[in-house]
Amino acid sequence: MQLKLAPASPIPMYLQIVEQIRHAIAAGVLKPHDELPSVRALALEHLINPNTVARAYLELEREDLLSKRRGAGTYVSAQAEALGGAHRLRVVSQLLENAVTAAGEFGLTAKQVRTLLEERLKKAEVER
Repeated sequence: MQLKLAPASPIPMYLQIVEQIRHAIAAGVLKPHDELPSVRALALEHLINPNTVARAYLELEREDLLSKRRGAGTYVSAQAEALGGAHRLRVVSQLLENAVTAAGEFGLTAKQVRTLLEERLKKAEVER
């Protein structure tokens, strides 16, 4: 898993880490029992404060996406797969909401939006 952190972003660094790990779990890149880099290793790799990484990991532990094993490291929790599914639904729902909002701003009708969505769904089925 490779994180892409943007120091100039208005989004705090720890939240960038949290979101990218959540996304990696939801996308199946990170699976239950996968080990994450240590706090120090991740901080050193990205030249950030270790407390930033620790805060992100703690946030993900509170969400039951990560678990720490004393002396052994930080791992994706066993229940992360189920929680990742909920995250996938939230992300796609937000993307659809943004698309519908944009369509309305461009003056598209509900029928036009439905037609576009149905076309994209058919195309996606063919590509699978």
